Parts: sequence; structure tokens; C-alpha cells
Amino acid sequence: QFKVPVKYIGIGERMEDLQVFNRMEFVDSLFNQ
Repeated sequence: QFKVPVKYIGIGERMEDLQVFNRMEFVDSLFNQ
């Protein structure tokens, strides 16, 4: 809707928990079970 790219993804609550968002790794993690 806003066409804003995702640059980082949070895996926790602290600043240290931010990671660079990799869309291919994200999609792979959804389907590799």
C-alpha cells in the first residue's frame, strides 16, 4: 500500500535484535520445514 521497502527486521525488543532483512532468506524460512 505504501510501497516502503523493508530494510530491517526485529527478532526481539532491543536494538541489537535488528537484522538486515533478506527477502529470499525470509521466504525460504517459511517453506523449509
